[in-house]
Amino acid sequence: MSEQLSALSLGVYPWQQDQWLQLQNMIQQQRFPHALIVGGVPGLGKLTFVNTLVAALLCQNKINDNACGHCKSCQLLAANSHPDFKLLQPVEAGKAILVDQVRNIQHSMATTAQQGGARVVVINGASDLNLNSANALLKQLEEPGNNSYFLLIHQWPKMVLPTVRSRCQLLDIAKPTPKQGLNWLQQQLSDDELTIEATESLLQLANGGPLKAIELHASKAQDLRHQMLVELTAILRGQKTPIEVAQIWQKKPLVPMLNWWVEWLNDLVKLKMTEDASHVSNTDIVKLLQAVAKRSDIVAIYTLLENIIQQLNFINQRRNLNPQLVCEELLHQWYFLVKSGN
Repeated sequence: MSEQLSALSLGVYPWQQDQWLQLQNMIQQQRFPHALIVGGVPGLGKLTFVNTLVAALLCQNKINDNACGHCKSCQLLAANSHPDFKLLQPVEAGKAILVDQVRNIQHSMATTAQQGGARVVVINGASDLNLNSANALLKQLEEPGNNSYFLLIHQWPKMVLPTVRSRCQLLDIAKPTPKQGLNWLQQQLSDDELTIEATESLLQLANGGPLKAIELHASKAQDLRHQMLVELTAILRGQKTPIEVAQIWQKKPLVPMLNWWVEWLNDLVKLKMTEDASHVSNTDIVKLLQAVAKRSDIVAIYTLLENIIQQLNFINQRRNLNPQLVCEELLHQWYFLVKSGN
């Protein structure tokens, strides 16, 4: 994060305004917690929010409780050389934060702030702390010292260790309202001439995260989702076997695909429980969901849903899985799903 701090424009997004004001009031009233976990679904701008918070905590000449951008502290922070700011994050993407990384900050947090103000540690990936590094952090969370703050970013959907979570105050960044998210996204993608329907679909695909929606649009995730639905339908119609589709899927990004599948199965549960399509989130595939709901058993739907969530957890825990076998098992359950209601 320190490498990105000077490159990012500080500030908060429109959907973060209320929570930013809440934190400003806490700083002003000297009630700001010594340890704060900032969470929320991907694509809400958690990193920008924390960047802005770091600058405000370290600034020596705040303007309306915001960083002034001009004092020595702000200049040092912008140059990634502030002595009272420390960053902890995995050395390599997908790896854990190691115990030695945590121990390396203990001395600086035990001494007087060099700039005479606050000391701030950002942990960019609270869920990347392994058991040893988390244990090394606990003492500092329990006895942080005066004017010392730990800001932890939770990379959803990974889990934060309970021992760490219990010593921090939680702040989940709220999703924008559908109208707010749509308006902001249309402004950002105005050059792409997307229809309102396409933009709404993109935001839904991103689980309400506008920044994630932009990322998905750039990676053509809508095409991947469409092809996934085509292949699931082909299995139900007997046009393709689970093994054939698994051979295709094991080469694709499984995490977003499994997350979409979870959403569709949640919609299936709603249809089985209420038979009311107005409760369905994925409105573009209502007919497919209704057809499957009529021919499936609620217990079988829940079983497949639980197995997909379990596989997602295994992936997030960095277990060495065989993608081909994972896909085969889940797709076989999908094939037998429409036979379970007979």
